[in-house]
Amino acid sequence: MTDVVLALAKIRDDKSIDAGDSEPDLPEPTASTGNQGTNSSGEEMTFEETALVGFHGRDLSGRIKQDDQYPFAGGGNSNIYRGKLTRSDGRKIRVAIKMLRMSDDGTGQADEMLRRMKREVDVWSRLKHRNVLPFIGVCDDLAPIPVLISPFYKFGHVAKYISNHPDVSREELAFGVASGLQFLHENNIVHGDLKVQNVLVSKHGVPCISDFGISKIVSRRGFTTSNVGTAPYMAPELFFVIDGSEAGPHVSSSPSTTTNSDVYSYALLVLEILTAQPPKARPSRPIITTRIRAELRPKRTDYDPSKVSQGLWSVLDRCWAFEPVLRPSISEVLDDLTRCFLPRPWLDQEPAEIGSR
Repeated sequence: MTDVVLALAKIRDDKSIDAGDSEPDLPEPTASTGNQGTNSSGEEMTFEETALVGFHGRDLSGRIKQDDQYPFAGGGNSNIYRGKLTRSDGRKIRVAIKMLRMSDDGTGQADEMLRRMKREVDVWSRLKHRNVLPFIGVCDDLAPIPVLISPFYKFGHVAKYISNHPDVSREELAFGVASGLQFLHENNIVHGDLKVQNVLVSKHGVPCISDFGISKIVSRRGFTTSNVGTAPYMAPELFFVIDGSEAGPHVSSSPSTTTNSDVYSYALLVLEILTAQPPKARPSRPIITTRIRAELRPKRTDYDPSKVSQGLWSVLDRCWAFEPVLRPSISEVLDDLTRCFLPRPWLDQEPAEIGSR
């Protein structure tokens, strides 16, 4: 591949790249120079050469080694592999390699996948917060389209972490996820697929929201994202066909993921963090009825009351309002959680650093 770095933002000295939990000090994106349709020799670029055009992030091509042939995790449209990043000083850093699944069958799928990846990088590369998984860079020599590189967190997702660390403060984990989600919403970003598998835990026990593959920037005109997610965590307006007789006045007949649907998913995620009980499976019938509507809302009698106080349950229950407009914002949820959790030493910590969009 020839001169792919033409399309990348200027790369700083990689001493700022570190393993584990620090947030990489990424440079501000800068515009690419030159004709984006030709390479340095003036020839028309191949698909692989144009793949990195428009990406925000550092080019790590040639410095990433994939450890295993098979992924250790995956999502709806991607596989995650373990790997190592070699720094200029020779140190090797463990990283996670996110590789989108694709097959170029002549239908334009490759172009669509590339657009999806550029969208994800555009969202992810500008996020800097204690409770959001850091973005390290991109690499173009492991797959037909670039892969995304992030720190590797050996503790895995939050449910696995709790299982292996039963004495951990579950309230602190719940609060951290809310803080990260508040940051996303303040930056006009809807996550769209909140679940325990998308909250990783650092070696310091800090929860970090991950997987922005279906996130969308709600303030960007013309920006659309398909309504996908994980069914047990999804708000009812995203999963069921809601007819006029069952829908309230504020329920859309053609909904998309919103900050309101994120709040619904967050409350189910927190309930699982506190009780270790995953959300119940959705009814197979896609049409909302009065009975199904009642069954969707978790019932406190189904959970150990010693694990969820009445005050905390009231906070979560508001998040499960059937009509999206009746749910609190994540900022309101954070305020309520603060009152529920006081006194807690970790609530007195300095607030996380928040980078600009």
